Amino acid sequence: MKLFYREWGRGEPLLILHGLYGCSDNWMTIARKLAERFQVIAVDLRNHGNSPHADSHTYTDMSLDLEELFQLLQINSAHIIGHSMGGKVAMAFAADFPERIRSLTVVDIAPKNYLLYPNGTSQYEKHKQILDTFAGIDLSKFSTRVEVEEVMKSHISDTFLALYLLKNLKRLPAGFSWKINVPVLQDCLLSIVSDVNADFFESRLPIFSYPVLFVKGELSEYISSADEFDIKRIYPEVRFCSISGATHYLHAEKPDEFIAAFLDFI
Repeated sequence: MKLFYREWGRGEPLLILHGLYGCSDNWMTIARKLAERFQVIAVDLRNHGNSPHADSHTYTDMSLDLEELFQLLQINSAHIIGHSMGGKVAMAFAADFPERIRSLTVVDIAPKNYLLYPNGTSQYEKHKQILDTFAGIDLSKFSTRVEVEEVMKSHISDTFLALYLLKNLKRLPAGFSWKINVPVLQDCLLSIVSDVNADFFESRLPIFSYPVLFVKGELSEYISSADEFDIKRIYPEVRFCSISGATHYLHAEKPDEFIAAFLDFI
């Protein structure tokens, strides 16, 4: 699949991969600053942003999409930053194509099954509700973005999350539509939240082929102390960094702190 991407700067190649419901726009602030040192390529993963839709959405699919992009851009190797779902894509790609990796930075996600949050609540159900919200909004009834925003906020109590999700709204000549491929993400949700886990890495242990950094938000539950132990089993030389006062969306909340952590790692 030919992925959409945005490109800035010159230097060593650096790919940035967004999370579920996201797109390359989410990382534009960080990408432009890192472009002072790198050739930054911010990607829209399949079924997201301006990239094509497809009937499948597995980590194998997305890893192969990246390999196709490397070949298209004639990139031999690159630094890769991946957030959330994009972090799992980055881990899968790096495991399958280690010769392509200069460094791997995984942002607020662990190589584990995320069916449940640490507190026992269902992450699968949370995302199912979000995708059901997308599917349940009849965009043909609305003529303004404000109207769609009001409906989204009535379903999603977290204002930041609601506005983040609304970045998927696009206006076409015939009316509004969603950038993400809602039906396919619904069908593939179980794979999205559970794959690229300990079983995926079992035959690849340990990995020393490239330097690895895991960055987490201090206020996020996505990477626990137990997860760090398991991550070290996969990547024995891994480095960890916690961004103070940040949640899962640390790249939006604390971009300067993230950039500093990344550059210190590199």
